[in-house]
Amino acid sequence: MFFKSPSLGIDISDYSLEVVSLAGSSENPRLLALGRAKLGPGIFEGGKILKKEDLKNVLKNLIENPQLGKIKTKKFIFSLPEAKSFFRLFQLPKEVKEKEILEYIQSQAKENFPYSLEELYLDYQIEDQEILLVAAPREIVNDYLEVFQGCQLEPLASEIESLSLARALLPDSVSPILIADFGARTTNLSIFDRRKLKLSFSLPVAGNSFTQAISEKFNLPPEEAENLKKEVGLKPELKEGKVFLILQKELQAIIEEIKRTETYFQNKTGKSIEKIILAGGSAGLPNLTDYLAENLQKPVEIGDPWQKIN
Repeated sequence: MFFKSPSLGIDISDYSLEVVSLAGSSENPRLLALGRAKLGPGIFEGGKILKKEDLKNVLKNLIENPQLGKIKTKKFIFSLPEAKSFFRLFQLPKEVKEKEILEYIQSQAKENFPYSLEELYLDYQIEDQEILLVAAPREIVNDYLEVFQGCQLEPLASEIESLSLARALLPDSVSPILIADFGARTTNLSIFDRRKLKLSFSLPVAGNSFTQAISEKFNLPPEEAENLKKEVGLKPELKEGKVFLILQKELQAIIEEIKRTETYFQNKTGKSIEKIILAGGSAGLPNLTDYLAENLQKPVEIGDPWQKIN
């Protein structure tokens, strides 16, 4: 039903706000409009809205003036930051009767999430006796809804970022694939098997960490360090290899975590990760794909969000 009229997606991160509107069908979507606006310091941080009025003004302006096309709908879906959402994957015991399913799922939420049921929005889906349970704090979501209401927008649904990325980036392959999403503050690692989410967690090492390390080592302002990061990346032949060595040290924690994740996944399922897809602001660092491929002994590629969109 979402594609019966133009659709709209909204994503908010610590430093930017993005919107994309599509037309057509879910099988053959085409780009209708897109836009991106920078967020000033202190508006949004770590998945939480700190300045609602400021965010509202930026969002209103972006909806009215996207960089490409026109946004012709007020109905939309928005992504919840991985850092402020929770998920659990588990098997539904055969002895649980249909009328007992909700109660059983709620008991799992109580045991596994650091909030009471009254403090959470939660939803679930069941497929082949496997339950995917997703939750987010009401306080966080309600702040989003208040901003959207102030912009006369009508949210239809929300979902965690990793599921959005998977739908956009995963090929039709049924083999296990890991998506590494390099954000500003965190890197999210998610494993999908047969296009279903199996594991997901975050590390506090990402784009900001890379920039800060370069800034400190070279004694540069953050803006210059950011430019140096983007220009040199992991090319050892540039800047006497100094930037390469700094980023290499920062990336080590991510590489080790990916290895640990695969080992855990392998022990649990007997399967290996087929390849790694990169997403996020730091995914395009020069030579990052080759560096990760060499260290992880896996094919690594940058995700292409346009592969399914006209």
